[in-house]
Amino acid sequence: MGGFSGRYAALIIGVTIGLALGLTYTWVVDPVELVNTYPALLRTDYRRDWVRLTALSYVADGNLGRARARLDGLEHEDVAGVIQALIEEYAAAGHPAGTLRSLALLAQALDVHTPAMLVYLDTPDPPVPSPVPTSSPTPTPTHTPPPPHTPTPEPTYTSTPTPRVAPPSPTPSSVTPERTSTPPPPTPTPPLLSRLQLADREQICQAGQTQRIEVVVEDERGRGLPGVEVWLMWPGGADRAVTGLKPQKGSGYADFSVEWGVNYSLGIGELGRPLITGLRLEHCPVEEDQKSVIGSWHIVLAPRSTETE
Repeated sequence: MGGFSGRYAALIIGVTIGLALGLTYTWVVDPVELVNTYPALLRTDYRRDWVRLTALSYVADGNLGRARARLDGLEHEDVAGVIQALIEEYAAAGHPAGTLRSLALLAQALDVHTPAMLVYLDTPDPPVPSPVPTSSPTPTPTHTPPPPHTPTPEPTYTSTPTPRVAPPSPTPSSVTPERTSTPPPPTPTPPLLSRLQLADREQICQAGQTQRIEVVVEDERGRGLPGVEVWLMWPGGADRAVTGLKPQKGSGYADFSVEWGVNYSLGIGELGRPLITGLRLEHCPVEEDQKSVIGSWHIVLAPRSTETE
């Protein structure tokens, strides 16, 4: 009985020593190295980096097939989460609209949806400038020399003496040529976006309303301007909208959802040129027996007149 127990104990000790040596060799002496591994087998943070780099590569080359092949096999939740976060990060940092539109197109192709991408999918492309016609040179006529002059014999006359008359003395002309003044060239009109300014600001007081900032961009004739980038900025963030995406509100309309107690700035254009600062929600004036209401803002931006400048 004692011999059996000794053999059993020796077997357990041998197995333990062998397992320890095997693990030491596998983990320390010659660990396994993964080369060209499948993206789905990567660690979670590496998978996120892979999706992010794939999306930025699509922005650079626009190859949708290559992007799909690189993301093949990954979970849809992993891809959707990274692309949504990337779009929101780039929108808050104020990256160019073309970059954000490419990311939104990739998200749409991969069946990823986020509220921020809808603005960039509907952003109109900038107008293509028409080519300026070049004037063709006017051909210069070739000078043809006149035919050689052939002298003709002059007839002979008998000279008759005539009294010599002194030529009249020249008199100075009393007519002075008038000076013509050249009108100065017209002053070029600055671009419309650089002439936009605050034309009207009105507080909207409605019970149960969602706090927002409405913006209307108009031209010189008071017509709404579609396709204008409007930026709402606050400490630590920014949001972008494009006028004309809500045609039922007007072609120059855009709006933002805002919060109480935050200072906002309003700007236009791709670089977000600030026009209004220190914009924040305020309580509407009410009677004593009425409930206090937090008002929204309706802001109209229109170009200033160049005649008074």
